Amino acid sequence: MLEGISIDYIETTLGMKTSYQQWPHESELPYYLRDRYEFSQATIGNIKTIFVYPKMNLDQMGSVKKQISRIQKIEPLPVVFVLKSIDRNRRTYMISAKIPFIVPNNQIYLPFMGIVLQDRFKTEKIPMIRLQPSTQVLFFHFLYQKQNLIYLNDVAHMLGYSAMTISRAASQLEQTGLFGTQKDGLRKILISRYNGQQLFRKMLPYLISPVHKTIFIEKKNNLSKLYSAGISALSGKSMLNPPAVKCYATRKEQNWEKTNILMDADIQVQVELWKYDPGILGKNGIVDTLSLAMALKDNQDERVKEALDKTLNQIWEN
Repeated sequence: MLEGISIDYIETTLGMKTSYQQWPHESELPYYLRDRYEFSQATIGNIKTIFVYPKMNLDQMGSVKKQISRIQKIEPLPVVFVLKSIDRNRRTYMISAKIPFIVPNNQIYLPFMGIVLQDRFKTEKIPMIRLQPSTQVLFFHFLYQKQNLIYLNDVAHMLGYSAMTISRAASQLEQTGLFGTQKDGLRKILISRYNGQQLFRKMLPYLISPVHKTIFIEKKNNLSKLYSAGISALSGKSMLNPPAVKCYATRKEQNWEKTNILMDADIQVQVELWKYDPGILGKNGIVDTLSLAMALKDNQDERVKEALDKTLNQIWEN
C-alpha cells in the first residue's frame, strides 16, 4: 500500500505529524467494500481519518459517495482516498463532490482541513491498440526525415495539422515506449533512440491501413486531384505490372455516381477513401510508400509482396 509514501508526503508538505495504524473496524464492512479497498486509520495532526486505498479503478461519483456513507456508518471520520495517480476529469469531479484525496508527491485535497495543495495532475494513459490517423502521418513523416528527432512546431505547419493535433499525436507515440519528447527552449522535440527500418518494424503492431472504404467510379470523372494508389502506385515504384483497373486515393468522397463493387473494368476505376489526406505525404500524384505498404499489407499475392519489400528497402537504403 501507499501508507509510508503518503505519510512522508503529508509531513513534508504540511509540516504536520502524521501516523497510521490498522483500522480496527475493517472487518465490519460488507464484502464488496473490502474487495475493492484496503483501509488504515491515519491521524493528521490531531485529526483522525480513514485512509482508503483502491485496489481497482474508482466507480462513478454517485457510487463512491454511497461507499463513503457506508464506511462512515461504522465510524464517522473523514474518508480520504489515497490514489496512485489521477487525471484531470477525475480530479475535477472529486473536488466538485468534496471527496478528500491524496496523490503522493503530487496533490493533496483535504477540504475538512481547508487544504488544497499542488495543483498538478497526470494524464491517465489508455492502453493503445492502433495509431490515430494523424499519429500515423506524424510517425511516417518522422521516418522520412531520416533523423532521430524532429521539431514539432515545424511539423504542425508542414503537415497542415493544428498544434493541438500534433501534440496529441506525439503523446500517442510516446505511449509506445519508442519515443520521447523534450524541450529546446520553447520548442518541443520528438525523439527516438531508433530510426529507419528498425523503428518501422517495432511500430508495426500499432500501424493501421489508411484505407477506410473502397468504391468504383467511372473514368469520365475528373481524376486529376486524386493520387495513384494500390497496385497502380506500386507498379509506378517497382517493376510490377500495372493492374487492369487503375486505383486512386483521396480523403473525401465527391459527388460521384459510384458502386461498391466493380461493375465494368472498361469504364470504371477503383477509388480508396483514406483516413487521412494522401496528399500530405504523397508526391507527384502518387501516395507515399509507407502508407502504400499499410494499404497493401493484407495482399497475399507473392509478386505484390516482393515488389513491396523492394520498394520499402529503397527507403532504408537511400
